[in-house]
Amino acid sequence: MGKRFLRTIVQDFTTLAAIGEIPLVDLGVNPLSFLVLTLRGEQPAAQVVNTFDWLNDFNAALDNVRVVKMGENLLQGNLPDLMMVTAALTGYSPHGAHFSGAAAVRSMSYILPFTRNLYWPEEGLPAQRRGVYQFGFNTLDISPGTLTTLQWQLEQVELIESEPTRHLKIGTRTHSIVNTGRRRLTLPIGNEIMGIVLFDPETEISTTELFFWDKVKVLKDNVEQYYAESAWQSLRADLAYRIQGAHLRFGHSHGHAAADTETGQEQIRENRAPFQYGYLDFDPLRDGQYSLETVGASDIELDANSTTATGVARYLPIELVKVG
Repeated sequence: MGKRFLRTIVQDFTTLAAIGEIPLVDLGVNPLSFLVLTLRGEQPAAQVVNTFDWLNDFNAALDNVRVVKMGENLLQGNLPDLMMVTAALTGYSPHGAHFSGAAAVRSMSYILPFTRNLYWPEEGLPAQRRGVYQFGFNTLDISPGTLTTLQWQLEQVELIESEPTRHLKIGTRTHSIVNTGRRRLTLPIGNEIMGIVLFDPETEISTTELFFWDKVKVLKDNVEQYYAESAWQSLRADLAYRIQGAHLRFGHSHGHAAADTETGQEQIRENRAPFQYGYLDFDPLRDGQYSLETVGASDIELDANSTTATGVARYLPIELVKVG
């Protein structure tokens, strides 16, 4: 008999009535491969918009999305950052639905993985007793953008017969920018690092092209490793290479000469992901051969040469934790 998975609803659609932290919700006891978080809201029927025009609205609704194990974060970040981590690891991006009616109902579903390949029996959170794994987030806005009556729902995929030997650990680190030039940012030590998602507070539609991650190095015990130096534009491309059709996956539009006339000219949105995101890839073959080893190191650091002096940069190391 083949292996089985079990997909269940952890939390059915629940209205978010107030800004702040929700109570933690217990996850399952079997090995966990990934979660599916769905947000749903209403929009006035008179407003006709493309499905992904309100992806940014959903992204702005929640913060500090997390899965914890006895107080330790196994997965933690805001929605757009975790969206890009998932895309880099699995190639999947959020998917939205649009249902018409007196009040149009919109929804968006996000995958939150504990593995580089969904349903992989060798990789995922191992079985634990009830209450060890918990899910939570902070609500930032109960009516983001044009959406109202915001609700959330969570499903989990457990692998019944599997005994994972490893799982991913994903966390968010920040750096407040106060000057230009080089600076070093620490990375976690103890587990293999499979990749690092980088967020730059500067956009590419500003008057002057400035970036925090303008040039990036990776250093292990003060010695350059893997990335002796790479430019932000290249690291942005590296993220896109991991996602099929990256320039279309998070929303695009076509030019219109008038309200009812299409010119057929495709226009890429430059105010949403994957813009402002880059990727340091230590698993290009997706088999762990090139993973960044950190055991025994005194320091693992990113060296960033910044051409901007303001904003807050973020980076999300993707660690591979061995079970036992």
